[in-house]
Amino acid sequence: FPATMEVDAGAFRGGKEAAPQHLNTSNYGKFLKVSKDKLSVQYVGKGSHSNDVGAIQSDVPVPSDCLVYYYEIHVRDSGERGFVAIGFADAQFRLSRQPGWEPKSYGYHGDDGLRFHNSGRGEDYGPCFGQGDTVGAGINLEKQEIFFTKNGKKLGV
Repeated sequence: FPATMEVDAGAFRGGKEAAPQHLNTSNYGKFLKVSKDKLSVQYVGKGSHSNDVGAIQSDVPVPSDCLVYYYEIHVRDSGERGFVAIGFADAQFRLSRQPGWEPKSYGYHGDDGLRFHNSGRGEDYGPCFGQGDTVGAGINLEKQEIFFTKNGKKLGV
């Protein structure tokens, strides 16, 4: 049931504050296997219930001194059911949940193309994504807007 993705560290943007360089390997979901270079992650769980999720965050938070922050993931394998998601969450986010399902989190989910915010109820947003796709998440701090991309195309806010 593996799902594998890699983070494009070169897509991180920031100002004077430290920008993320890799995945946080000191705290991540228990159903994950992180590569030695800290840029790839593989889900190794069974996906048998809603808490059988592997979430991971970057090594440092979004820099607060930049206008727009953006990163991308490339989905190498989306697993049997395509449960891959991308998004933003605060430091208290439960890493056993998908982004968007919990308070103070936003997520775009590959299996159904729905966007989630603070709830397990999604809303129509964009196309599904999976193996071979490059998906991005951005936040415009000045406008307080979050947006997502799929294969280089902005999907809206």
